[in-house]
Amino acid sequence: MKIRSVTVAGHRVKVVYRDLEGENFGYYIHDDRTIVLDKNLSEKDYLPTLRHELLESSLFLSGVAFCERYEQEAVVRCVDEVFWPAYERLLKRI
Repeated sequence: MKIRSVTVAGHRVKVVYRDLEGENFGYYIHDDRTIVLDKNLSEKDYLPTLRHELLESSLFLSGVAFCERYEQEAVVRCVDEVFWPAYERLLKRI
């Protein structure tokens, strides 16, 4: 099932699908409140990519992305690759 929109911080964020080249699976356009995902994403890559871009949009819509001393991609990668795996392992134990 392909998601068409999601609500983030009370804002509707569109999700659109395009043919992206290279290793770019997706990106977020803040001015348009749009997540763009590669239309050819595998089933395995779809949800993690959507989650990643959803986190990007969350950082922008919350204002965190506009902080003077902020490394957005580092924060997103930390949450994607450190927090979520730890949280999912915890859920399996509960």
